Order: sequence, then C-alpha cells, then structure tokens
Amino acid sequence: MAKIPEFKTLDEAAAFWDTHDFEDYIEDTEAVAFEIRIPRRKRPLTIQLEPQVYERIEDLASRQGVLVENLISSWLKEKVSSETLAA
Repeated sequence: MAKIPEFKTLDEAAAFWDTHDFEDYIEDTEAVAFEIRIPRRKRPLTIQLEPQVYERIEDLASRQGVLVENLISSWLKEKVSSETLAA
C-alpha cells in the first residue's frame, strides 16, 4: 500500500498530485464528516398584490425589458436607500 507523503508546502503537494493517482493512495485515507453553511445572498419574499396592480407592474417591467421581480427589487433598494439617507 502506497503512503501519502508529508508535504512542507502547497506547491510540493501540487507537484506530487500532478504526477500521482489518488486511487493508488485511497487506503491511506479516512472518511471525515463535515458541514458547510453557505449564507443566503438573497431571501425570498411573497407579497399579495391586487391583479390590476400586478398587471401595471408587469407592463412597466416589460417596457423596461426586465423581470417583474427585478423591477420591484430595484424599487425597494431605492426606497431603502432614500430612507437611510433621510434618517
């Protein structure tokens, strides 16, 4: 059984693995458990709109060539920004 050598640098490890097959060293490894937490960059929001309001927003978005969600998001960002500046 081949044993994975100790590496002093990342470059040394990279050079080794560039010329060796990990499958030859699989018995020198052990299973590990780990958890990755990736923070959300965006959060979904559901709101109720009257059909005629949604249709007007949909029309505006269409004229601007953007998705309804993106148009509403940009409006909310503008509002929050102006409120922050006013405070």
